[in-house]
Amino acid sequence: MLDLLPTEHWEYTLGDLVRGLGAALSSRKLNGMFTINGIGSCIPARSGRAALITAISALNLEPGACIGVPLYCCPVVFKTIKAAGCTARFIDVDPDTYCMSADDLLEKISHIDAVIVAHMFGHVCDMPRILEAAQGKPIIEDCAQSIGSTLNGQMTGAFGDIAVFSFRSGKYLSVGEGGALYSNNDKLFSELTRLVSELPEPSRMEDCVHVIKTYLRSMLRSKPLWGLIGNRLWSMYNKSTAFSDKTPIIASQMFKSDIAITTDRLVTINYLITKQRANADYYSKSFSLVSDTICNERPGEYYNRYLYPLLLPSQNDRDTLTSYLLEMRIGTIQPYKDIHEIASTYYEYKGDCPIAEQIAMRILVLPCYSTLKQSELHRIAYCTNKALQILSSTDEIFKNTVPNGQF
Repeated sequence: MLDLLPTEHWEYTLGDLVRGLGAALSSRKLNGMFTINGIGSCIPARSGRAALITAISALNLEPGACIGVPLYCCPVVFKTIKAAGCTARFIDVDPDTYCMSADDLLEKISHIDAVIVAHMFGHVCDMPRILEAAQGKPIIEDCAQSIGSTLNGQMTGAFGDIAVFSFRSGKYLSVGEGGALYSNNDKLFSELTRLVSELPEPSRMEDCVHVIKTYLRSMLRSKPLWGLIGNRLWSMYNKSTAFSDKTPIIASQMFKSDIAITTDRLVTINYLITKQRANADYYSKSFSLVSDTICNERPGEYYNRYLYPLLLPSQNDRDTLTSYLLEMRIGTIQPYKDIHEIASTYYEYKGDCPIAEQIAMRILVLPCYSTLKQSELHRIAYCTNKALQILSSTDEIFKNTVPNGQF
C-alpha cells in the first residue's frame, strides 16, 4: 500500500539531514537555552525521558519515594520513575480529558511524595484541582504532547514545579530526540541546569550516527515507504521486542544536531498548532452525529490537538474500525492499549484505575498532523464518519458492512 497514510508525522527532510550533520560536525558552541513562547527559557535535554529523570532527581526525594502518575500515559514515564529509584503509584484518569483525575489523586495523596501529570494528546489536565489535591507535594508536568496547550490562558508547563517537554520524532517539532526542562522556581531551575551540565556531551561520531538514523527512520515512517515496508517493520519490532528493551534512558546532554533543528522549528510552532487545530475542528464537525466518541474542549481550555483520539464503545468496535480504515489506506494508532499489562508486570499495578483501563482498550487515534492535504482529510473524515454512524446504530451491521468497504 504505497499510499497508506501514516498516523504520525515524522518530519526529517534531506535539508534537516544536511543541517543536522553540519551542526554535529561544527566546533561552535550552540545556544544553551530554548525559548518556548508562553513559558520562557528552557534547558535542553537529551530526550523527554532524560529530562524527566533529571526533573525527578532535582526534587531530591528519598530513595524509594512514591510518585503518583496516571495509569493512562506513555509507559516510559513508569520506566523513568523506576530508574530514578522511586516507585509508581497509579492514579485513574478523567473520562472527559483522559488526563489525571484530581478526585482519585486526592484519595491516594497521603501515600504519595510527588506527582507527575501528563497532558495527554495535547488535552489539558484540570491543574487548579490537581494542585489542590496534591496538598503541596511537588508536581512535574509532562508536556511531551501538549506544547502550546493552555488552560485559562496559561500554558501547560507553567502550573507545576517543573515541566518536561519532548521533541522526539513524531511530536510537534519532530527533531529525532531532544527535550527541554523548565521551572519558574529559581532554585529548582539552577539545580536542573547544574544536573544537565554535569552530563557527558555526545561525541561528533555519535551525533552524526544519530542524524543518519533519524533520517532513515523518518523515511520509513513516511509515504511511500511506510505503506511499502515501514509499517510491517514497526509491527515486527513491537511484537519481537520486550518493553524492558525499548526506549532506553541515556544520560547525556542533547545532540547538537537536535539543538540546531529544534531552534529552527520552535519559531513555527504556533503556525503548526493553528493548522492542526483546524484539521481537528474539521473532524469534530464531521463526527457531530456521534459526538460521544470525541473529546471536546471545555471552557477555558485550548488544545494543541497533537493527536485526535476517538473513544469507541468497545474494544471490538475499535479493532473493527482499525481494520476497516487500514483497508481504506488510513493508518491509525491504539495508544497504550497494553498499559494495564505493562504496569502489572513491571510496576506492581494493583488494578485500581478502572476508567484508565477501559479507555486504553477503546481509544483509536486518527491522523491529524498539519501537512495532511485537504483531500486526505476528507477521505479520513468520510470513511470514519460513515463507519461511526453505522457503528452507533448497530454493531452487527457494522461488522457485516466493513469487509465490503461500502458505506
